[in-house]
Amino acid sequence: MISLQVTRLTVGNFDDLCHVLGRTTEVGVRLSSDEPTGTILRASVGDVLVTAAQLRADIRARGCLESSRICMAMKLDSQSRHFSFRQGREFLAGDVSTLQRGNYVDYRVSGDARYAFVSVEPSFLLRQCGEDALRRDKEFWHERCSFRAPSPVRGFIVRSVDRVVTWLSQPQRTLTKAAVRQLQGDLFEPFMWGLMLDEGGVNQPSAVPAAAMVRRVEDWVDGRAPETIQIADLCGALHVTRRTLQRAFTTTLGMGPAQYLTRRRLTAVRAALRESDPRSTTIADTAMRYGFWELGRFAKSYRAMFGERPSQTLAKSLRSSVRLPRAGDDAVRSFQ
Repeated sequence: MISLQVTRLTVGNFDDLCHVLGRTTEVGVRLSSDEPTGTILRASVGDVLVTAAQLRADIRARGCLESSRICMAMKLDSQSRHFSFRQGREFLAGDVSTLQRGNYVDYRVSGDARYAFVSVEPSFLLRQCGEDALRRDKEFWHERCSFRAPSPVRGFIVRSVDRVVTWLSQPQRTLTKAAVRQLQGDLFEPFMWGLMLDEGGVNQPSAVPAAAMVRRVEDWVDGRAPETIQIADLCGALHVTRRTLQRAFTTTLGMGPAQYLTRRRLTAVRAALRESDPRSTTIADTAMRYGFWELGRFAKSYRAMFGERPSQTLAKSLRSSVRLPRAGDDAVRSFQ
C-alpha cells in the first residue's frame, strides 16, 4: 500500500506564485493594489507531481523556467482572464500549455482563477507518449507550447482534472500500487487529450481501419491483468498514436479507449466478487486491487453498468456457494 504525499500552501503575495510554475526567474508587476491571494495544493502521485492553484490576482508575469522537469498547465475556470503574450491569445478553460527548461513564461492573469499543473521527468513523458513523440516532428514537442481541443472536449477535460483535484484535496488514504498507477493515468491522460485533439490536427486521416485497430487492441489486452493496462501501454505495444486509438474506438464502440478499459476493469471486479467469500472479502480492497482509486465513483459506475450494488453481487456469491439440500441427498449419502 502507498500513501500519497499532499501539502497545502497559502498564497499571500506574488512571490508565493512561484510555487505554481516551479522554479522560474520571474519579473512580475501587480496591476492592482491588492496582493494575490489563494491556496495551492501540491501532491506526489508516484512519478507525477501535481499542483492545483486557486488564486485571486491581477498580475503581469514574465520569466524563464529553470526546472529540469516538463510541466503541463491547464486553466480550469471560465471566469478569470489569462492572456498569453507568447501565444497572443486568451488561455481558455481546458487549454493545455507545455513548459520545459528554457521556456519563457509571459502572461497576464486577472480575476478568480483555478489552474492545474502536472510535472514529470522527460523519461516519464517518453514512456507515456513514446509513439506520439516518434511520429511528431520537432515543432510539435519542442516549439509548440499551447494546445486547444474543440470546446466539448475541453469541457470534458476540465471535469476530468477537477475530479482528481477534488479527490486529492480530501483526507487521504493509502492506495494499492495498481490504484496509484490508475490515478496517474486518470490525471495525466486529460492533459494528453488536450494535446492530441488540438483543433489544428483533428482531421488527420487514420492509416489503420477503425475496426481492425479495435480488434488489435482487444487481442493484445486479452489475457493481461486489466488493472495493469494504461492508454500508453496500448500505444507503445501497437505503435499507434492516441488520436488514432481514440478515433478507432469512438467510431466502432461509441466510447474512447479509456472508458473501454474501465469497463473491462469493472467486469473483472464483478467476476472477483462473484467468486469471493464475503466473510473474508471487502469491496474496497477488491476495487483498489483492480485500480479503482475513487470508491464512490466506482460504486456508482458499477451500479450503472450491472444494475446492482457491489455488495449485492458479493452477497450473491455466498448464496451460490451454499448448496441447498435436494431430494435424494440423504439416499445418496447412505451409500457413501
